Amino acid sequence: MIHHQIAKNKQEYAVTIRRALHQIPELSFQEEKTLNFIKEEIHQITRNFPYETSLTEKQGGIWLDVTVDPTFKRILLRSDTDALPIFEEADISFKSKHPGCMHACGHDCHSAMLLGALKALTNKTFIPKNNLRFVWQRAEEVLDIQSGGDLLVQEGVCSDIDSCYALHISSTDQCGLFLSRPEIMMSNAGHLFIEFSCLGGHVMFPQQGANAIDIMTDIHVALRGFELRVLGPNEHIAFVPSISHTGDAVNICPAEGKVCYSVRNFLSPKKLETFLSAIKRRIQSIVDSYSHGKMTKFDFHPGHPTLINPIKNHQLINDTLKNQGFKTALCKPLFSGEDFSYYLNKKPGSFWLLGAKQGDAYGHHSTKFNPDESVFWQGVAYWLTIASME
Repeated sequence: MIHHQIAKNKQEYAVTIRRALHQIPELSFQEEKTLNFIKEEIHQITRNFPYETSLTEKQGGIWLDVTVDPTFKRILLRSDTDALPIFEEADISFKSKHPGCMHACGHDCHSAMLLGALKALTNKTFIPKNNLRFVWQRAEEVLDIQSGGDLLVQEGVCSDIDSCYALHISSTDQCGLFLSRPEIMMSNAGHLFIEFSCLGGHVMFPQQGANAIDIMTDIHVALRGFELRVLGPNEHIAFVPSISHTGDAVNICPAEGKVCYSVRNFLSPKKLETFLSAIKRRIQSIVDSYSHGKMTKFDFHPGHPTLINPIKNHQLINDTLKNQGFKTALCKPLFSGEDFSYYLNKKPGSFWLLGAKQGDAYGHHSTKFNPDESVFWQGVAYWLTIASME
C-alpha cells in the first residue's frame, strides 16, 4: 500500500498545518490570513516541484492546477477554509487567537489534509494518473447569501475537469471510517422568513387593538407538526422554528413581528412548492383574523441544493478505498447543508466523510469541537488514492 506510507509520512505536516490554521479562524469571505497562509505553503511546496503548476485566485477562493501529463484528464479536489462565529471552549493548546471565531466544523483539517496531499506529490515514487485541481474554497458556512462554492462554480472552477471530490471530517463517527452514500446524501438547506403587522396599541386597552405576540403564538401553534399534516409521515423534512421576535416595551402591544423556520428537506421541487403554498395560506388566514392584520413578508431562501452522489461514482470510490485497505460504510441521509452540491450539479463525483471521533465526541458547530488528528494521514491517502485512479 504505497499510498499509505507516503500519506503517513505527511501526518505530522498535516497536524502542524491544521494547528496553525486553527489559531487564525476567519468568517466567510474574510479568510485573508488563511488563504495567504495556504498560498505561502503552496509556494514552498512547489519550488522544486516535479510537475507544471498554475495558481488561480477568484472571489470564491483559490485553486492550483497540477499538470502531470497534458493528455491526462483533470479531476478536482476540494477543501474549504472558513470558520464560524463561535467562542472556543475546547481544551487544546492551539486555541483560536480570534475571540468569538472558531474552526468548529473542521475546515482547518480539510485545508491541511489537502496541503498534505499536495506535498506528497514531491515524492517521486508516487506519480498521479490524473491532472489535478486543488481547491481551497471560501465561505462554505453561509446559508442566506451566495456561498463560496456557488460563486467558484460560476467563476469556472468546474471548467475543464472530468470529476470532482470533497472530504469532510466527522467528529461523531468511528475514527478512520470513510462514510458516504449513493444518491441523496445531504439536504436542501432552506429558510422561510415571515413578517407581519397589526394595529398594536397600549396594554391598558387590549380590546382596542391587536397584539403581534398573539399572531406569533397562533402561527407557531398552527405550524407545529404542519409538515406531517400536509406531506404525511414518509417525507424527509425537518421543519423547525429558528427565529421568533416581537415586542420591545412592557406597556405596548407590539404591532410587528417576524419569524423564521428552517426547512431542511429532500422534497421534490413540486412537493416543496405545495408545502410552502399551504404554509402561506395558513398564515394568511391567521393574520387576516386580527385588526389591521397584514402579512408583509413571505420569503423562502432555498439555501444549498440537495447533495446527490451519482451511484456509479460512489461505488467506484467505495471500491477503490476498500481495495486500498480502508473501511467504508453507508451513512444515513443527513439534514446538514453542503455547498459542494453546486460542484456535483456541474460534474460527476462524490462527497465523503472521514470519521474522527474521540473522547466525548463533541459535534460540529460545538464550542468544544475537537476531532481526532490521528486520521489526517488517511485523509491525505484519500486524495492520493483518487489522484491515482485510472
